[in-house]
Amino acid sequence: MPNVVFHIVYAVLAFILGSVIGSFLNVVILRTPLHQSIVTTPSHCFSCGHRLAWYDMFPIFSWIFLRGKCRYCGEKISPRYMIIEAVTAVLYCLAYLVFGFSLELAFSAVLFAVLIVLSGIDIDHFEIPYWCSITVAVLGVIAIFVFRTTPWYERLIAMGVILVIFVILVLVGGMGGGDLQLMVGASLLLGYRVFIALFIGVFTGAIYGIIKKYHDRADEKSLSEKIQGIAEEWYQNQVDHNVGFVTEGHDDIIVGSISEGAPDIEWEFLDEKVWRGLPDKAKLSRMLRDNISDEREGGFKIFIEGDKIVRVKYSRRMVFGPFLGLGIAASWLVGYQIIGWYLGLMG
Repeated sequence: MPNVVFHIVYAVLAFILGSVIGSFLNVVILRTPLHQSIVTTPSHCFSCGHRLAWYDMFPIFSWIFLRGKCRYCGEKISPRYMIIEAVTAVLYCLAYLVFGFSLELAFSAVLFAVLIVLSGIDIDHFEIPYWCSITVAVLGVIAIFVFRTTPWYERLIAMGVILVIFVILVLVGGMGGGDLQLMVGASLLLGYRVFIALFIGVFTGAIYGIIKKYHDRADEKSLSEKIQGIAEEWYQNQVDHNVGFVTEGHDDIIVGSISEGAPDIEWEFLDEKVWRGLPDKAKLSRMLRDNISDEREGGFKIFIEGDKIVRVKYSRRMVFGPFLGLGIAASWLVGYQIIGWYLGLMG
């Protein structure tokens, strides 16, 4: 009975520690992409700038007690702050319950913090910081020497397979380079368990992607039509001047993207051989930037056949970092159990 009480107490302490760490991770997520200090600058409200008192910063509970508003200016505070604190707290608690006081618990404390930070930054800025992927890889290298239950060659084989899979996914546009770096590092840490992480990440990401695509379909159609109208005006002007258009019987695609509200054309994909003279690249870029400023992230293709723009396809970007992070965390905690369960079904 005393052992049970001690376990409960330690689990609660792990939860509290996780919530405190989660509060700090919120600061890291917000400030590091802006190159702001996470140490010297005091915590403050991002709306009114008022410095926060110690009683404004109780993890989880301050947001609840303040009803999601700043005590000083009344502006709404995103529930994400509280969610990150709660998720970190739960993960730290689970890590203690699974591993107890061990090296795995110490690895968990670092790994989960990094996964939460990269997920938050990926959501905000559509990128996974290099230092996050490097940290996961460093944990993997250390694990080779510390955790001998997973042979070094298993980790290297897993890394090689993941590298091939993700290079293909990056080339076809399914995922970004940051996802590749993260999973290569995770393969060193997890060994064959990384394939469970990949399955969980792809499966949950696909579900989210389907829901997001359904939710965004009207906005994507509207923006496609807006881009098409701008492109048609630009293209017709070139046709009228008999220069800068695709010759009859040929077709081409203009590829572009929107990043943080700024449209940009990737002209290097243009097949200049099918064009009569070079298009006015600067003018199209300028017209798009002047007319599109409220869209966050996405990619578009302008399909051209001869002297006509036949259609435009715009798609909003989605992040995979948080889902891959979820898969990595789950595999670290219960990957061996999942493998054992699966092999039991097969046998």
